[in-house]
Amino acid sequence: MSYQRVIGLLAMTALIAGCGKESGNTNVISFRSGSLVNGGITLRHDEVTLHVQSTPDAVINAAGDLSIDQHPATVSANQRALLQDYYRNVLAVNEHGIATGKAGAAIAGQAIKSVVKGIASGDTDSIDKDIDAKSQKVTQEALKICLDLANIKTAQDSLADQLAAFKPYAGIIKADNITDCTSDSKN
Repeated sequence: MSYQRVIGLLAMTALIAGCGKESGNTNVISFRSGSLVNGGITLRHDEVTLHVQSTPDAVINAAGDLSIDQHPATVSANQRALLQDYYRNVLAVNEHGIATGKAGAAIAGQAIKSVVKGIASGDTDSIDKDIDAKSQKVTQEALKICLDLANIKTAQDSLADQLAAFKPYAGIIKADNITDCTSDSKN
């Protein structure tokens, strides 16, 4: 790992450190708010909102209720279970994202210690080895996010097949999102 990469890691950690703090601003990411897929899915106030251009927003709550353009949709018990699964997996992405950020912050702290120790001892080769070993935690947490996205995609596809009102939202998570995620996590 180069010193430039360590500096980048430290900058990312500072950004992550700002997450998870509540404020009156609804744009601040908290433990129960955030967005993914370029804003196509947002989690705020314990509701998942789906955004598709030129389509009214759809909202899913923990109970599996679906409303589109603020009108409740009629859903069967099976569809409600799929909506609950969708909701739970969006929450899981949020929680695993926070865990990934915390793991990254821990690596940044370790990176500082390793750089100082390596420079002080003259053993700069140990810096890369030490940091790379610790980076596995970030990779493990990131893989959990990939699994969560795959689970959202599965629920999304099933909902599109079974619930006509959900079809406009069926393209939010694409197979490419999951493929890119898993290949990025392995690098």
